[in-house]
Amino acid sequence: MIRSWFFVFGFFKFSFLLIGGVDFPKPTNTESTESGDPTPAEEAAGSFRLPDGFQVNAWASEPEVQNPIAMAWDDAGQMWVAENYTYAKRSVRFDLSLRDRVVVLADKDGDGQAEFRKVFTDQVQRLTSVEVGHGGVWLMCPPKLLFIPDRDNDLVPDGEPQVILDGFDVARGNYHNFANGLRWGPDGWLYGRCGHSCPGLIGTPETPREERIPIDGGIWRYHPKRKRVEVLTHGTVNPWGYDWDEHGELFYINTVIGHLWHMIPGMHNRESSGSSQNPLVYERGFHHADHLHYDTNLAWHKSRDGAANDYGGGHAHVGMAIYQADHFPQYWRNKLLTWNQHGKRMNVERLDRVGSGYVGRHEPDVFLSGDDWFRGMEVSIGPGGAIFGLDWSDTGECHDFTGVHRTSGRIYKFFYEKNPISDLSLFNKEADHTEEILRHSNAWYFRQWLVALAGSSITEPNKEIQVCENTLGNIKEKSAIRLRALWGLNAMGSAKPESLLNDPDEHIRTWAVRLLTDEWPIDLITGPATNTLSTADIRLEKKFKKMAKFDTSALVRLALASTLQRVPIPSRISLARELVRHRCDAEDKNLPSLVWYGITPMVKADPMSLVELAWVTEWPDLRRWIARSLTEQIKEKPRLVEEILNLAMEQPKAADSLLEGMERALLGMKGFSKPSNWSFVDKQLNKNPRILKLSVLFGDQSAMDQMEALALDGGVELKVRREALNNLIESGRATLRGVCEQLLDDEEMALLAVRGLAKFSDIAIGKRLAMGYPKFNQIERSEVIEVLCGRTDWANELLDQVESGQITKNEISAFHTRQLQSHKNEKLSQRVKKIWGAINQTSHAMLKRSNELRKELNPSALAKSNLSRGRVLYEQTCSDCHVLYGKGGQLGPDLTGSGRASLDYLLENLVDPSAVVPKDYQLTILKLKDGRILSGMEFKQGKNSLVLRMPGSETVLAKAEVISREVLPFSLMPAGLLDSMNEEKRRDLIAYLMNPKQIALPVK
Repeated sequence: MIRSWFFVFGFFKFSFLLIGGVDFPKPTNTESTESGDPTPAEEAAGSFRLPDGFQVNAWASEPEVQNPIAMAWDDAGQMWVAENYTYAKRSVRFDLSLRDRVVVLADKDGDGQAEFRKVFTDQVQRLTSVEVGHGGVWLMCPPKLLFIPDRDNDLVPDGEPQVILDGFDVARGNYHNFANGLRWGPDGWLYGRCGHSCPGLIGTPETPREERIPIDGGIWRYHPKRKRVEVLTHGTVNPWGYDWDEHGELFYINTVIGHLWHMIPGMHNRESSGSSQNPLVYERGFHHADHLHYDTNLAWHKSRDGAANDYGGGHAHVGMAIYQADHFPQYWRNKLLTWNQHGKRMNVERLDRVGSGYVGRHEPDVFLSGDDWFRGMEVSIGPGGAIFGLDWSDTGECHDFTGVHRTSGRIYKFFYEKNPISDLSLFNKEADHTEEILRHSNAWYFRQWLVALAGSSITEPNKEIQVCENTLGNIKEKSAIRLRALWGLNAMGSAKPESLLNDPDEHIRTWAVRLLTDEWPIDLITGPATNTLSTADIRLEKKFKKMAKFDTSALVRLALASTLQRVPIPSRISLARELVRHRCDAEDKNLPSLVWYGITPMVKADPMSLVELAWVTEWPDLRRWIARSLTEQIKEKPRLVEEILNLAMEQPKAADSLLEGMERALLGMKGFSKPSNWSFVDKQLNKNPRILKLSVLFGDQSAMDQMEALALDGGVELKVRREALNNLIESGRATLRGVCEQLLDDEEMALLAVRGLAKFSDIAIGKRLAMGYPKFNQIERSEVIEVLCGRTDWANELLDQVESGQITKNEISAFHTRQLQSHKNEKLSQRVKKIWGAINQTSHAMLKRSNELRKELNPSALAKSNLSRGRVLYEQTCSDCHVLYGKGGQLGPDLTGSGRASLDYLLENLVDPSAVVPKDYQLTILKLKDGRILSGMEFKQGKNSLVLRMPGSETVLAKAEVISREVLPFSLMPAGLLDSMNEEKRRDLIAYLMNPKQIALPVK
């Protein structure tokens, strides 16, 4: 009898089956039949181009291992492999008729190939990661973290899976970059990763929603003894690999926007789009490498198919390890290694200390595969010092949607000169090998020993503790060895980090700070406002302030800056004050941001303390963020702005950063008064070009006159004229309408004039814009239509021109149609339906229509298509919102690297675009006080303003102008796009989209 539990989470039914004797469903392949069969394992191994002296063999391959997605080790030298079968094609997402499993592999006879295999469990689903320790096996099966006990280490579960954490959502819009990457850290916590497109609220199963911890991409960790979980960083796109270096610094890799990141607790890192959950995080940290592995002058999708081989292979990186063993030549020591998926190779990075952190430098790539099926998934250093690499073994990836080949998979072993034999005698329970383990050249042994220590119940001093204390106390010992001793003591509960705050080694001091604050809570959104510290912790705070003032190591100061988000809010400013006095950190890549993230709660709790901080620091970024945050309160607390302006006058060198922050805060804001000291500022700093713009924003009539003259003067540089008109539009000058109407006939200023006129509700303006539409060039026309769609009466003027034939209906994009429908005006909707056609939104109708189009767009029909005409249709219909081959709008996903070669993929997205909508592409409808209704993608938010992204433009709006805001679970693109075309046009458009190369436009 099959026993099962079912859990409902979000839109998904998640299940894991209890341990029981049930047959494992036979995996099925959905890979395109055109791909053929996988290359035989040994032949695939032989296809690698290796450095001199290196060898590789297929350590394991199908059927012993299939779809390997992650691996871990135990202290017996056995590899635990997570096999994922439930991941499926886009229309299915996860095939829950299948199950995933964990297999244990080992090379018992030392011949370089695994002959031992045992299935530990095949009763889980959505498995992305495995780790071993603390008396059992840990499995990441989003949305849950599971633990299966195996206390006697017999590779047989001792009981049913336990849900340790949940809330790791699997988003409807993106089922690729969900939670993964379980690995034990040197601090005794279990670490994990999560992609930006799968945000969640995590906690133990009983945790109420309001007490759960938000995660929006980044790194999290869980302590198995304290039963505590915390999120350490937000951001990045899809982290899928990490490792700690010899000093315990964690580095992780990522796709698309940057491949290498130093994990700094408390950081908000950049992602592909959207705002941070903390509205005061104005700018986020970028990656920690001095290069990318693709040509940044081209769209990132163009790095595929070998196009970026000279750069490192492409934007997609999966799996990572830092080599800390001695089997390979010395050159390899401490190098960061990661699979480059599109480049089918291993990228090598050298980690150099720079400022408070590190910078990755690109070293020559290695292990280049000649196998088209190679898909590197993970890399790990084994007990003998060889490198083990997982190969998913498939022909596609998440952007291809070609199906899944579930019956193949490989594990390669890379070694130097001859196959190394693993010596596991150090784990002999009959003898103490602490000294040898601490000094072993292969970190694998220390890591296994550390996990064993952390999972035990050692409470009394013993020889292991004594050896660690002696090693740590020897300040002449290498810092990496001393750190191992410190981590060992911490695992045994015998560490005394407070005594190490004055240690001569910066890495020891750094870890002393981290271990001392491990129990202090962290909150990346607002900070723990109510937590209190013990008397001992208050004493620590004083020591931290002294360190912040005098410590010469930027790495130590970085650790102290991380603690800002752990200490109570009232205590933060005094620690920050000491950190921001270091002039040498002004241009540091990490410190200004991390300090700012820690003190953002002071904006509300004690804003005057930020003014004081701005006086003592010479960090321009920090001054800019402080000025922006305080200026955002100009209506409620005008004195704060006056104090910032006093600082600008007192310290002219600081003026530019302060004025820049003020300017950004006032963008889109209305209803504030000019600061009482502005006339003094204007007189003293009038040479600063930001003064005139701020004067306009403050309503100074003389400044407005100057701006108006600049905008109308055809002899002035175009950039200056446009900036002047922008300023007038922002200020709401009474004469704005007249200025913009004059400029409508100025070819270089006309589009900006249209944006200004959009603020006025007079139907005469709408009529003039609609009738004057043909005067605008092709690039400008989309935005003119967008403006006309913003008001009901203007939209009717637009449709008058369409019905009269002056504007073709093809020039009204899918986005514009959605915008017109958002008015919810019956008469207008009927006119749209007459032009666009009826749109049946039921799922049954969508499925029926997809099947009809699939038959219509058969291979023989597509073979008759005109690709050039298809490109014209694409540019008329789709390019406003989508990028293709590096050109187009950014409202929708980039199509260059999507699964558009598949007809099913195109029909899924075109017939029913709202079936699965990533959160970054949901439709936001704003109703404004001036009568406009705007539709678009909300891109960024500040305290008083937001940025709405629309085809070809971004609009900054004051929140005070917004009457209502509605975020719909719909795509920005309406259904029925293909139904607005005849059969020939549908054929041409689809064939063009499916074509793998750009097509020339028709010759005129």
